[in-house]
Amino acid sequence: MVGQGPKSSSQSSWRLLLAFLCIVLVVVCGTIQVVHTHPDNIYHADCALCSTAHAVVQVTVPPVTLHISHVESVVEALIVPVRPGTFLTFALFTRPPPVDAVLA
Repeated sequence: MVGQGPKSSSQSSWRLLLAFLCIVLVVVCGTIQVVHTHPDNIYHADCALCSTAHAVVQVTVPPVTLHISHVESVVEALIVPVRPGTFLTFALFTRPPPVDAVLA
């Protein structure tokens, strides 16, 4: 079977380096977004960081919830007993003797 042997140290170091790079990228981008300001302290529509920050924070109206109550009631139905129809068949029926065509 392929792949059951121990992993090489170069493959492990690349994964560790990639994970460290991703963590550093998230921390640096978050820090840049937090400390980002403009000299006139207003929102700029042409600034990518400002439009990203303000596009995420949107005031939404909560959905209307309907209050539904569960109503239970006992229903009594009159069940008329019905006699099952029977179909009797007589299995010991004997037919009449055949007619002798020669003598008839």
